[in-house]
Amino acid sequence: MKSKNVNAAMTFDGNRWKVASVTIISLLKNRGRQHYDIYCVVPPDLYRNKKDAQLQMKKIVAKFDKKSSIKFIEYDYKNASITYSKNMAYGGGIVYYKIDYFRLLPKSVDKVIHLDDDVIVLRPLNEIYDYDMGDNYMLIFAPGNAFRLRANRRKYKDIQTYNAGVTVQNLKAIRESKVYRTFAKVFENKDLYFEQGLLAVAFKGKILMHPSDKVLYNYRIHCDKHKGREVACIHYTGKKPWFFPVRRMFTWWKYAKLAPFYKEFRTNAIRNFFVYIMLMPLPIKRWRHGLRNKLQKH
Repeated sequence: MKSKNVNAAMTFDGNRWKVASVTIISLLKNRGRQHYDIYCVVPPDLYRNKKDAQLQMKKIVAKFDKKSSIKFIEYDYKNASITYSKNMAYGGGIVYYKIDYFRLLPKSVDKVIHLDDDVIVLRPLNEIYDYDMGDNYMLIFAPGNAFRLRANRRKYKDIQTYNAGVTVQNLKAIRESKVYRTFAKVFENKDLYFEQGLLAVAFKGKILMHPSDKVLYNYRIHCDKHKGREVACIHYTGKKPWFFPVRRMFTWWKYAKLAPFYKEFRTNAIRNFFVYIMLMPLPIKRWRHGLRNKLQKH
């Protein structure tokens, strides 16, 4: 049976909620006839102390699609599947929130598409949402990294690695199998690359790769394959388009212009660009030298 509203989920903190709004704008702007129920799992400080941020994001959703919804869920550290520490990377471990979708999202949500806040959506996602996953725990769309060192790839050669920017989690299968009970033990493995490695090992044998290569465009991996044409999503891994010049950056800015914080984005980008020039004179010099040589040939 085809779904009515597609369930989508994101995780972000108080520093990235405006950037996450751009992802949501692209999702709703390119929804076609599809509507979305968006779940935002956020840390306690954003949930309790930044009601204005939640209100602005709700206004954005209402502006672009009145039949879509957005709900904020406070991350519960007391019942977390792993033990968090203050020195964890990515803002205290925000990226790990997605491993707890099975308990944080309503029980009525059997499946959810996860979107990182550095993703731009270019097509309706109902086709990948309705893709038959069988009893697999996760549907993935592109290769990625799961281990801190290259040497570990040989050690874990039977582990399916993936890009974590866009995935589909089969929450019903995860809940029924109780595979989440292994998360804490797997988390103790220091070879793993954040939540990507944790889920890759915990979900071993239950991760399904989507057959199409035109779902997710990782600008560092797939730029030479099909130039990002006709893909459903772009994931800006590494350098971010709101900080640095990167491939397909103008696609991100196209949707950033629709956000109420566009002037703030633009001001920060100009400032960051000049800081980048001052701190990285050698690469800029090489770039200018190469450009001059190209111009001289024509």
